[in-house]
Amino acid sequence: MTQQQIQKTDEYKICHKCLKRIYPNKQRRQNAIIPTIKEGEVCDLCGNVMLHLDKIFDMIKHKIEILGVTFNSALIAAKISDNDILKQERAIHKKAPYFGKNNLRNQIKYEMCDMLKSELNKTIDYDNPEVVIMVKLRSKPYDNPLHEEVAGVSVFIDVNPLFIEGKYCKYERGIPQTKWPCSKCKGHGCDACDHTGQQYKRTVEGLIAKPALEMTNGSESKFHGSGREDIDVLMLGEGRPFVLEIKHPFNRIIDLDELQERINTENVGSVSVNSLKFTTKERKAEVKNSSTESYKVYSAIAEFENGVTSNDIAKIEKLEIINQQTPQRVMHRRADLVRQRSIYSLEVERINSKKLRLQIKCQGGLYIKELISGDDGRTQPNVSSITGNKALCTQLDVIEVHIPE
Repeated sequence: MTQQQIQKTDEYKICHKCLKRIYPNKQRRQNAIIPTIKEGEVCDLCGNVMLHLDKIFDMIKHKIEILGVTFNSALIAAKISDNDILKQERAIHKKAPYFGKNNLRNQIKYEMCDMLKSELNKTIDYDNPEVVIMVKLRSKPYDNPLHEEVAGVSVFIDVNPLFIEGKYCKYERGIPQTKWPCSKCKGHGCDACDHTGQQYKRTVEGLIAKPALEMTNGSESKFHGSGREDIDVLMLGEGRPFVLEIKHPFNRIIDLDELQERINTENVGSVSVNSLKFTTKERKAEVKNSSTESYKVYSAIAEFENGVTSNDIAKIEKLEIINQQTPQRVMHRRADLVRQRSIYSLEVERINSKKLRLQIKCQGGLYIKELISGDDGRTQPNVSSITGNKALCTQLDVIEVHIPE
């Protein structure tokens, strides 16, 4: 039976926008069996929403404005949350008949994408959008709608995290890299921690994140460092690579030079950052998991029980392959394994008869304090065992952290 032989039906009526969507071919539209609505009538398929797409886009612009969202790229998503609308759509499509892929949800999405590009000059990014704009449609109107014509439409904006890569230096001992829950209240807040839930009021993460959160209007941050130095260890040289993740950054368009200046000005003598740049979600994992692929340079002061001979120094300088069982002090957070690490170079400078300065270039993941003390034999060989002279690391500084680009 041809299209011309099919009798028109009065069971449904649709608007001209839905007619064009169901029948992209002009000839098919002319012979459509489903009539179009007249002025004052309501489309059985979209409820006249397709006739007021400009009002939906105005809702998007309004939401962007009231949230203060700044962005360059976006993804539009659409959802029909009313099962009755979906059933009606399937029934009309079957009656039409309709063989296309451009259903009501997709049409709203495509139309909003076009408007976002043409009116706001934004880029549509399907892989890594900065924001996701969700348009939801239902039959029941919402209270106090912005536009009565699309009272059953709501708009939500989800802002994806912002990632900032850089390097930090730490010039003050006693500052941990990231937050430590209070040992007494386990992070819940008590008198001992001034109800902050934190063991230490200042952290590298907090000092860097505070101005970043203020500039981006972000809700919270996560810090991803290429390893970490102990709380009593300085991070010198060009600094340790990190990625700062900002959650829900409503203002994504910020000046990183200004951010760097704020961080450095507010934390003189404690922490500084350099080489800030925007990066991707994938980079945070690369930086965080780069420890064994990196090399690090340390300056350590080793103090011995007895005097150190030139022969002892020669033995220390020959250290090369180290088998290190997880140090006792970090066993609570790391698996108890034996890891092999390499020393690439080791230079020794005598400070006095019982004190040496060691400059060590080594594979990432080698614990220097335990290399010196031996950690009750868990690190082999170690400075204490090869010299037969018990030694402790009394000062440690990180001079360089190098990771793959």
